[in-house]
Amino acid sequence: MAQLSPNLLHFAAATAAATLTTSRKLMRNYAYYRNQHSKTETIFRDDLLVLCHKIRMDAFGLHNLLLDEENRESPFLVALAGNINDSFEEMHRKILFFDAADIETMIPVIDAQRRFWNQYTNENFYQDHLATFLENTLPDDIKQLNDIIETLPKQTTL
Repeated sequence: MAQLSPNLLHFAAATAAATLTTSRKLMRNYAYYRNQHSKTETIFRDDLLVLCHKIRMDAFGLHNLLLDEENRESPFLVALAGNINDSFEEMHRKILFFDAADIETMIPVIDAQRRFWNQYTNENFYQDHLATFLENTLPDDIKQLNDIIETLPKQTTL
């Protein structure tokens, strides 16, 4: 039986990761813009808590890939970092529905994370500083965001 070259396997994995990431973005955007005609949208606190959990799990997976020398160049690094970036973008959009006084301490944290993760397509992004960031900065920021989200009303509608 014919064997695939490692380069072809990496290309296939990168293609699968890009397809998965893009399809998730399209699904999210479709759901968001489909609701535009109703002019009302309800945002639930639990949805924001799920986003925090999702970011935490994606960061854990990304960190494990970074620490494994064999998978250090895995295309799934980009897919996981893209998921984290998208989650922060979605969180930013959703928290804006809540009262400004309730979210004013969250905005700088989310904006700093968005600026950081927006660089995920840069090849230098995956250097050693990323592992340090995943170990130190991100967990503290997610804990802070999670604590603030738990104090928000159960839902809000605009």
